[in-house]
Amino acid sequence: MNLNNYMSLHEGASQNSFSEKIEFKNYSLGLGALGLPGDFSSASRFIKATFVKYKSKSGSSENESVNQFFHILDSVAMPKGCVLVRDGEYEYTRYASCCNADKGIYYYKTYDDFNIKKIDMNSFDLDNKNLFEVKNSPLN
Repeated sequence: MNLNNYMSLHEGASQNSFSEKIEFKNYSLGLGALGLPGDFSSASRFIKATFVKYKSKSGSSENESVNQFFHILDSVAMPKGCVLVRDGEYEYTRYASCCNADKGIYYYKTYDDFNIKKIDMNSFDLDNKNLFEVKNSPLN
């Protein structure tokens, strides 16, 4: 329902629907998205992530799609210090992840390491009862 409040947002230049008697000029790129939320509330982050998801363009390869996915999530990531939970404790985006369920490949990056890592779950005995360390390989 909240998405209805933003149905006029678009990726192009602003259009004058204010008055035919006033001449407006676009003074910057991106004005069609003016009003897109940028705060760290859950509702605003949802709206922004949805907008970016539907407007962003990705290539056809898996690497391009995974890279684009992380760019979408980065658009709503929370840096340390911007959202106070309690005295001296802050909410922040600790990690981001996605999975190609068809291939069994898990991708992730952490707050302190922006390099996207991938883990091929098919290369492990997932029924093993012992813990083991995964050696991550970079996306590219």
